[in-house]
Amino acid sequence: MLRPFRLLVLGALALFVYAAFFAVPDNKPDADAFDADAVANYELEMWKAAKVHSEFSIFLNSTMMLRDLNRMTWYRAAQEGYSASRALNGFVFLTAKYERVMPDLEDALDVEKTVKQLTFDTPAVARTQLDWLVSARLKNSDDNETGHLASLMAEEYGARFHLRPDQVYAATAPRAEAYKTWILGGPDPDYTTIGKLLVESYRNLKLILQRVRAPRPTAVP
Repeated sequence: MLRPFRLLVLGALALFVYAAFFAVPDNKPDADAFDADAVANYELEMWKAAKVHSEFSIFLNSTMMLRDLNRMTWYRAAQEGYSASRALNGFVFLTAKYERVMPDLEDALDVEKTVKQLTFDTPAVARTQLDWLVSARLKNSDDNETGHLASLMAEEYGARFHLRPDQVYAATAPRAEAYKTWILGGPDPDYTTIGKLLVESYRNLKLILQRVRAPRPTAVP
């Protein structure tokens, strides 16, 4: 027979395991409940780490970013973060054969698809994601190409957040500019500007998701 003290210890351990691996952040599963500034900072640190091939830092920041942004458990965030960080770490120094990162992009998207119970075509969305990853690197860095990059991102966001691409363009436009600045910025890009653009992007995304969730006013008879 277990003594009361042992039962309390086991109960506390079970609670810790649940909180550590299976509870969503702040017990708020709503899509717009993420901390926009924190998510932007995690992505900034992830990009910084990718420039120097710091694999653990990429994984750590990717996991924290995805947990907060997608309201995931640590377990699911680590699953997606592992594949997403492998894709980024593999991509950043590639100059050809970009298809190599497709399996990792698809694995990451499959985790998110399962958690959010979405129905998008994983290979198609991964292809769109790879297209914008490569786009800024291969094309001229002008306003039109930034708009093209933002449109590709909007297609990906539309699938991931179950919205139309035009609904999320205000969020992808500054992120596209941040990405272009980062990928074309050599070993020491302008991280101050990149950070500001990422904050703008995720604040816009939060506002977009809040508007989508906001109940419509009841018509007055």
